[in-house]
Amino acid sequence: MPQTAHIYIYGDIVSQQVPSLGQSGAVSLTSVKDAYNSNSTCNNIVVHIHSNGGSVFEGFAIHDFLVNTGKPITTIVEGLCCSIATVIFMAGTERKLTENSRFLIHNPWGNGEGDAAYFRQYANELQNEQSRLLTFYKQRTGASNQLLQSYMTAEKLMSPELAVELKFATGIIDTVKAMALYSNQLHNPYKYPSTNNAPQQHPATPQKQQHMDKTKKNRFSQLISGLKNLVKDFNNDANIQAAAKTLVGDDGDLYFDGDLAEGTAVFTDDALTIPAADGDYEFEDGTTITIADGLVTDVAQPTGGTATSADPEGRAVLASLRKKLAILKAEKLELENTLAQSETVMASASKALQMAKSSYRPEKRENKFNRSTKPAGNNLAEKMDARRAELKAKKGDHKTA
Repeated sequence: MPQTAHIYIYGDIVSQQVPSLGQSGAVSLTSVKDAYNSNSTCNNIVVHIHSNGGSVFEGFAIHDFLVNTGKPITTIVEGLCCSIATVIFMAGTERKLTENSRFLIHNPWGNGEGDAAYFRQYANELQNEQSRLLTFYKQRTGASNQLLQSYMTAEKLMSPELAVELKFATGIIDTVKAMALYSNQLHNPYKYPSTNNAPQQHPATPQKQQHMDKTKKNRFSQLISGLKNLVKDFNNDANIQAAAKTLVGDDGDLYFDGDLAEGTAVFTDDALTIPAADGDYEFEDGTTITIADGLVTDVAQPTGGTATSADPEGRAVLASLRKKLAILKAEKLELENTLAQSETVMASASKALQMAKSSYRPEKRENKFNRSTKPAGNNLAEKMDARRAELKAKKGDHKTA
């Protein structure tokens, strides 16, 4: 009888219970049960997973079926293990990922149509499923609700190393082991029919495997050294007291639990729910860090001539100088704005003063509508008398001539 039953979760997890489903690139409870029943006398089960996820209810049903077989189960991720496929993965007593695989947990989501009452009910159902997933992951890993929820919200692919560190997985399969595993799978009557032309591949010798293990260990020694700082006692639900460091400029703060070192998870909110984006960050004290997948991968302390005996790395002095510089820049900007306003006021006042000192005066015009103060009759009489006198004088001069 076969010693091992191989079950393949390759494709989307759907709720259609039809016999021919395996040919469509999808998986359901029925297809998993059929695969197991064809090898039900086995001593153990190996579940191979490469799936983006799918139906939440179907995923839990497959998980429960596998666990209820009572057989030792090994689950292996051979590509992607996302969404509800992670629940099936957790059915294994041994849970492994190949070194280039990725792992992802997230909040459940969906779509539908209906009236307002339907959508309110649908939102409540989604929230209930989210709580169920969170409780499930917590029971299997021992991690805190806060940490698990942060990864569910972020929806970022985890590396195999991080999946092991968070206790989702129990180990990593390197490339050489994976090749030997695939060689054995070629002769599995459930998935692949045997053929005389199938290539024969053999596992690595113990000496070669030891060499590969040592190389692998050296390759990840620095990462493991940093990640060990992330190991916490997640068995209690006490709220994490977040520490914070202020970034240079107006970039705000970054938050973390414990000491800021390699392997520390860093967040952008004090509730530690939103992982910081990948990249390099500089704090006001001059410290710079590099973040990848929400974790610190490198910490560089400030250097320079600001050190003192009380502050050998000069952090306090440097932070003080940065703050003073920021204050001076703000004061300079305020003075420049005040000066500009003053210049505008002075220009307006100068123009008004020039107009006030001008020598220009408008011409004085006579009012043609004023009447003479003397009676009109007297003027005419005087003119007539003067004219008579003039005529008499001319006559007299004429006679004399």
